[in-house]
Amino acid sequence: MSSQQDLAWWQKLLVALKLWRPTYITKHHHVRDEVAPTPPPVTGAYGNRVDSTTRRRLVPQSGDRA
Repeated sequence: MSSQQDLAWWQKLLVALKLWRPTYITKHHHVRDEVAPTPPPVTGAYGNRVDSTTRRRLVPQSGDRA
């Protein structure tokens, strides 16, 4: 429950009389309702851009360059 300090005097009275209970809101509730951050751009391994113009062979051939 929220602390008694951030309640008004009439809310404290209602809590003391057990007629009302303040809503239980944590940081999770605020973070859940925030807008999700934009994801970073997609890159290859370790942040290098993937060069997909030439495709390497799965099995190297004798005529291939290193």
